[in-house]
Amino acid sequence: MQRISRVTHGVIRHRLLEEARSMFLPMSLDAGDGLVILLLGPTQCGKSILFHEVVHALKAAFLDNRPGAIPIAALQIETVGDGRAKPKWLGLELLKELRHPIYEHIGDLDEHDHYFPSKGRDEGTMRVALKAALNGRYTRRVCLDEVHLLTRTKDPELRAAILESVKCTCAIDRTLIASGGYEIAYKGLFDSSHFSGRVVTIDFGNYESSRKEDVCDWVRILKTYGQHLKLTPETLLFDEFESLMVMTNGVVGLLDKMLWRAQITAASKNSPIDRAILFSCAPPANEQASIAKDIQKGKAAIALATGLTKRAETGDNKEVTKVNAGQGLKPFERRPDRNSAMEISIHDDD
Repeated sequence: MQRISRVTHGVIRHRLLEEARSMFLPMSLDAGDGLVILLLGPTQCGKSILFHEVVHALKAAFLDNRPGAIPIAALQIETVGDGRAKPKWLGLELLKELRHPIYEHIGDLDEHDHYFPSKGRDEGTMRVALKAALNGRYTRRVCLDEVHLLTRTKDPELRAAILESVKCTCAIDRTLIASGGYEIAYKGLFDSSHFSGRVVTIDFGNYESSRKEDVCDWVRILKTYGQHLKLTPETLLFDEFESLMVMTNGVVGLLDKMLWRAQITAASKNSPIDRAILFSCAPPANEQASIAKDIQKGKAAIALATGLTKRAETGDNKEVTKVNAGQGLKPFERRPDRNSAMEISIHDDD
């Protein structure tokens, strides 16, 4: 399911989302075989929205009428036990996605009789089966969401096994499309020599107070939310735009969660959202710090890597204060050339 705004009930088409879409979608469609296209960004920034769009577009573009063909295989990574992913789980789920005749029905809850092969469930055998399945299904693109979860292990043997499973998804006639958090970059998921020269990274980014263009866009985003919320005063979001940017690390999804909580809290008290309610719904300080550290480490790792597609620089990275950002105008006043609200699009959940 795509993560739409809880407040506006649609996807807010802000600049960072549109910039990432304009790169991630065409790259995924046009990439030569053997590449890895990575979309990285902070938690809740909107990566999964774009991932689902890409999968839908790929399935429409890569049609194959050959019997048994599955040109696009898509999977969302999940953790199993102690918050870590296991290579056996990854291989098994991909085999089920590819409808492998031996592994397809293992673990399905809607079957009365489960088939468990007496052998062949070790990582090595499953990896061989996966390679055969990808070739036999004529798979051209493997799409993995939340791929950063694969980095969460300190066991070198487990890490090596996970890498071997991931390698199967990227071959001379196959491309891996992946999205996930910055951990992919600074924990070195694709540091293996197998991926050298193959990886192209797109940094979704976040809105930063040091960029004048970001501050202007942030104000417009707040205006969009303000049109869907009962606030007192009506300029509350603009009055607190600096604090909101700090508390959410400039991530629209985190802002959406905060405002959604404030909306529910205010409704329970039968009152509009005031400053006290708004700030009571802010992310905890340790969460803010953890996300800020993740963003900092991710951007530093990306800057050191090669083959990157980074955010365009505006040439004006001076600190922007509350006064010069709005130039004395409140975002709720008429000024369509600068303070107009963002467009909202409604996406299907499939």
